[in-house]
Amino acid sequence: MAAGVLGVGVACASVVDECPGLERLTVLVPESEISPMHLAAYRAVTLAMDRLGFECGDSDVLALTDAGFALIADRYSTASALDALVLVSGCSKSNGNLVVVHASKWRPLWFAFYRKGSGECVYIEVDSGVLEQYMEMWMSASDKSSVQESFMSLSDDELFSKVSMESIHYSNLLSNPESWHEKMESKVFGGNEFSIMTIAACWDKGMPYELLQAAELHNHICPGLTSGILIMRYLDEVLPIESSSQYYVILAVPPWCKDDAFQAVYDSTVGKRRMRVMMLSKEQSEQLPPVAGIYVRWDRSEDRGDAVVLTFDWDKACSVCGVERSWFKKFDSYEWWYARLKVDLDLLDYLDKPEEFISVVKEFQVNSSSELNALSTAGVNPYVEIGLMSPPQTSSGGAETPATEVVAVIPEWMYVVIGVLVAAIVVVAAVSAVKVRKAKSSRES
Repeated sequence: MAAGVLGVGVACASVVDECPGLERLTVLVPESEISPMHLAAYRAVTLAMDRLGFECGDSDVLALTDAGFALIADRYSTASALDALVLVSGCSKSNGNLVVVHASKWRPLWFAFYRKGSGECVYIEVDSGVLEQYMEMWMSASDKSSVQESFMSLSDDELFSKVSMESIHYSNLLSNPESWHEKMESKVFGGNEFSIMTIAACWDKGMPYELLQAAELHNHICPGLTSGILIMRYLDEVLPIESSSQYYVILAVPPWCKDDAFQAVYDSTVGKRRMRVMMLSKEQSEQLPPVAGIYVRWDRSEDRGDAVVLTFDWDKACSVCGVERSWFKKFDSYEWWYARLKVDLDLLDYLDKPEEFISVVKEFQVNSSSELNALSTAGVNPYVEIGLMSPPQTSSGGAETPATEVVAVIPEWMYVVIGVLVAAIVVVAAVSAVKVRKAKSSRES
């Protein structure tokens, strides 16, 4: 692995003057407030620039990171690393070449840089222990420049726990899946391989704003997420939002990856009660077409809404993309990710033709808030409520009757034997009673 940006042991008399590109940070913070968190991102960007051969503002380079979500030592925010990444690399949301991948706070800070066309990708993961140590030094130091100097003199081996470079253009992955699968198994990108390769592939081919937003929340792109974008495009045609008082309330029954797309793009979140989530049992699913949820265009000013039940034809989607549905569950081979990547890419060609896979199975009106809430009350099956499924049979007491046949535990011939035995017992008892009475009469006489 290469040495640090300035070389091992080479210090910056003035961190901004001596480190090219770092002056861009001073539009946000003065030099004295450039922290190790800023410098970690700076070091990652300059290392990637050296490996991939790009300069600030290169629109053919995609940057991916979990900066802003990772929390080092459950204490130090990585948001300033995101600031530095944007300013030093020139990658940004407005340019469409920055993806901030949603992650849990305990994940390490990482960066990835992908070059369009060539498919070369550099992955850089920061050592959380080293970053924690320097942030603690920074917080307590009266001479901040000495901490900056010490941090910049670290070698790449000391600062980064992983640096790797791989060719991940989708054509290469799909034509040599066994080779890439071995690298995925070895976690060449720190366990973020699927996230990076799917987002980079769709970005390279060209993906819309909605999918980019959804990918950030979902932290990867898969056919399930893309189906959510297709459903959005379909709703734009059959049930569009027409006024500021309207929004979508989604009954995610059953839920799958599509629902993260609705939360990211529609702001139809569970916490705002604009998404209600319920599972279907295998038996319930078998009674329904391939439903993809219930979509209500709710008008709060009128306290009513228009609703549709949509289906998504996964069999057709897999067929046109040339994969088998069974591949999605073959996690012991490359087929699980191969199928997802192939369908990801092919479905991009259908974003303007969602009707190829989506259809309306039922339309209905929701006439009040109470009706809307009744569809998602605990214990309620909304498909039964709207008449798409038959209600379960119930006993006279109101309890649900099991849908299984009751099997007699005691064979019929046993009842015959029991009857004979009972009759015999009765006869014996009667005879005994007669004998007792006769004996008593003879003693009295």
